[in-house]
Order: sequence, then structure tokens, then C-alpha cells
Amino acid sequence: MFSNIKLALFLAMKTIFRGDKGALFLTVFIMLVIFLNLLFMDSIFAGISQTMDNGKINYQYGEVIIEPKTGDRYITQTDDIVNYLKDFYCIKSITYRLRTGATLLNDKNGDGRDVAKFSAGVIGINPTIDNKSIDIKSNLVSGRYLKNDDYGKAILGTDIAGGYGSSVFPDDLEGVRVGDTVTAEYGNGIKRDYEIVGIFKTKNFDTDSKIFVTKKDLSNILGTSNESSEIIVRLSDRNLSQKVVNYFNKKYSGKYDIADWNDKLAFGRSINKSFDMIGNILRIIGSLVAGLVIFIIIFVDIVNRRKQIGIMKAIGIPQSVVIYSYIIRGMFYTLLGIILGFLTMKFGVISFFRIHPIDFPMGWMVPFVKMKSLQMSIILFIVAGLIGSFFPTIKEVRKKILTLMK
Repeated sequence: MFSNIKLALFLAMKTIFRGDKGALFLTVFIMLVIFLNLLFMDSIFAGISQTMDNGKINYQYGEVIIEPKTGDRYITQTDDIVNYLKDFYCIKSITYRLRTGATLLNDKNGDGRDVAKFSAGVIGINPTIDNKSIDIKSNLVSGRYLKNDDYGKAILGTDIAGGYGSSVFPDDLEGVRVGDTVTAEYGNGIKRDYEIVGIFKTKNFDTDSKIFVTKKDLSNILGTSNESSEIIVRLSDRNLSQKVVNYFNKKYSGKYDIADWNDKLAFGRSINKSFDMIGNILRIIGSLVAGLVIFIIIFVDIVNRRKQIGIMKAIGIPQSVVIYSYIIRGMFYTLLGIILGFLTMKFGVISFFRIHPIDFPMGWMVPFVKMKSLQMSIILFIVAGLIGSFFPTIKEVRKKILTLMK
């Protein structure tokens, strides 16, 4: 058995390297392109999913978020919770916010006639603390970030301001710019004029549709002191989020709602499943194409070498050796296509997009290859190569010597 495989390997290598170099190059290049296409499409889907998740985590929820129990309005023990959590080993930073809603008015001409309205979420923050956890400051497109002593000043998301490109909302404030004044009408009847000192764009529409003021400013309007609407916890490793949840529940179980990023991104998980399904379909189609390419290459070669195969059988070379030699050829093309396709993807395509990320509506996207998808693509590709090289070989080589010699 071993000697047969050794002889088959010798015949395969001689045929490959003594054959037409142009045909060899073209065959390997085709396999490279097919495998690269499989990885590229899947990496695009993976990159989109990761970009969406990162946008939610980095600009909205953090890795862990604590909120009032259903039916309650505020978290009443904000300072105690922060002091309890801050020394836990994997916590990088903590911020706490007030949230409410308001109708924003932009009287563009100052005459009360042409007024743009937008129902927005208002978020009260401690600017210094908050920016360590949710970095809005680096995403300013105009103006400055809030200061701790700001009163009657606000920063605004581009989806509210208007005039900064596409938005998921049909309405906005129709062109608010830094220095303009926006009026907020709160649910408790209070009206407050805010000078817009900055406009930001994170590409997370839940954040870009908010107006940020200082927590002290919003506390005066809502009549709160130590209360907060949410506590956002950032971790050194998002995979440790469940440990923080368990640690929190040791002391505050049942008092507040706590969720990690996996819970908050449940909708994103359903999108990821859809992407995975599409990726699997594309992998199967691509593998079928690869198998057909190998099938055609092996079949054409066998047809052109029928007499040579007949002579080999006539001089006593076992039929299995000839079959093995063609399967080895098929696997040579397949494995070389996989290796070169992967290297091209990793050091060519992905490196290029790291320098020039794709501008998607939800963020800057860099493709990446998931290990599970890579493994599945390799397995399907190898199976396709085996089938594509086995069937044409077994069909022709089994023919009688006289038939092959014709």
C-alpha cells in the first residue's frame, strides 16, 4: 500500500512539474481566486457584524449596562454601585448618566414661523468621567466637547442637526451648526435654550440621534441628585462581562436590571445568523465551482493521456496507483489554492483594508476572517477537490487496456 502511494506521488509530481507551466499556473490561480472569493465574501459579512457590534458597545451600552428595575425611574444608589464595582479586576472605567426625552425646536429665522422639530433623547453626563468610557470627543465633526461647568450648552448628534449626510430619520433640525441655539421642551413643562457647542458623528444612529448636556444641568431640570438612568461599565476584555454581572448580582440581585453586551445585541445576533446562512450558501456554491474546475482539468488530462494510462496498466502498474496519482494532482491544485488564497487574503486584502477601511453607514468596516468560517471553507474545498479528481479518474482508468489504447 505504501509503495503504491509512493509511486503515485512520484507519477503525480512528474506530471505536474514536467507538464505545461502555463496550464499549471492558470489552474492554481483559478483555485486561488475561488478560495479567495469564499473568504472575502464571508469576511465582509463578519466585518459588517463586528462594526455594528462595536458601534453599540463603544457608543451606547458598553460591555455591561445597569438600568432601573422595570417600573422604576432611576437608579437610586449610583455612588454605592460605582464604588462597589470600580475595584473589580477587569473593569476599565465606569460612567453614569441621566436620560430623558424632549422635543427640540430650531427656529431657523427667529420669527416662530419656520420651526424644525425633532423628538430626541437627552443625555446628561459628567464630561470628564463619561469620555473615559464613551468616547464622543474623538468623533466631533465641529466645535468642542462639553466641559464640567457648562450650563445651557449642549452637543448634538448629526442625525438631529441635519445637513451631515444620510440619516435613518426622515426629519431633523434642518441644519443646526455650532453657535446656534436650540430649544428643548421637556415632559415636565420646562423649556431650556441650549447653545450648541459641538456636533458629533459616531455612525451609531442610536447615539447620533441624541443631545448631550451636563448631568448637573439636566439634574436641575429633572429634580434629581444622586440618581442616574444608567450605569455603563467598560471592561478590559468583553468576554469577562458575565463575571461582572455575577459579581454585581451578589449584592444587588433583583434591585436593578443588568445586562451584558450579548444580551443587548440580541437583534444583531439575528442579523449575524442571516449573514452566516448566506456565507454557508456561498461556500457551498464556491466549493462546487472548485470541484467542477478540478473535474474538468483531470478529465481533459486523462482523455489526452489515455494511451499513456493504457501503457502503464499494460506494463503492470496497478490501477490504484494511477487513480491515486490523479487524486494527488487534484489535491495539489486544491491545497495550493487554499494556501495562496489565505495568504493573499491575510497579507493582501485585509492589510489593504486596515489602511483603507470601507465607509459603511454604521461605521468604518475592516473585513476579517472568522476561524470557524475558515475551517469550514477549507473542509468544503478539500472535499470538492477530492470528489472532482476521483470521479473522472475512476471512470476512465477502469476501462480495459485495449479501449484506452485506441
